Amino acid sequence: METKFNEVVVRTAVLDEMKEKYFAERLLRTWTEDFVDEDSGSIVPIQRNEILFNRGVLIDSKVLSELNFYLQSGDIIDVLVSNQKRTGIPVKGSTSVYCVTVLDGGKKRNYYLYANSVDLAMKIITDFLEQKVEGSFSFVAIKEVGYSNLIPLEDDDVDKDFYKVEIELAYEEDEPYNQVYILQAHDAEDAKDLIIKFISLKQIEENKEKPFETTIVSARTIPCNNIVDYHFVKEYYDNN
Repeated sequence: METKFNEVVVRTAVLDEMKEKYFAERLLRTWTEDFVDEDSGSIVPIQRNEILFNRGVLIDSKVLSELNFYLQSGDIIDVLVSNQKRTGIPVKGSTSVYCVTVLDGGKKRNYYLYANSVDLAMKIITDFLEQKVEGSFSFVAIKEVGYSNLIPLEDDDVDKDFYKVEIELAYEEDEPYNQVYILQAHDAEDAKDLIIKFISLKQIEENKEKPFETTIVSARTIPCNNIVDYHFVKEYYDNN
């Protein structure tokens, strides 16, 4: 097995350049069909796709003959091929909370942030730390810790600890349910007050104000040095 350093990827319409190579991406045949909107009576064009070959398929003589037909008919324009067989396709998961441990100034520091993959988490925390840290830093570990609500720091108070708090949240006429929050606070009761404030502000933003009650289920301090603000992370989602 060879590494990416030895991979040669070429986009080509020349059959000889495809022979005995592998598809570097899925090959699609794309066309447009017109449908009549029953409500308005107008014609709506809809793009349709058909998978012709999957990534990693060997382009042998039989496949080459089929590719020639699709090229001649205009169904495809060219093909992305590789000298290596790569069938795995990395995908992103759902949004979760990641903890990234960084070595900075000889000390290990933990940062919490939202991301949907290790790759995205690394991009976000690198951007964040390049603006926060003086000098060099290195990554020690990264792990997904499950979904929690991250409450951004209002100030950097050394007298506060970082807490992971599970609360029971009950709205009027609704069944209560539990939620987990990570935030900086003086103690568990201070954390509860900040959570109530956070929920109330979120209701105002969403114009969905309704009475609620909170009860602390559990509260414990955790090793954390900073929380990356949601709005900082959101730019990566918006531009991804």
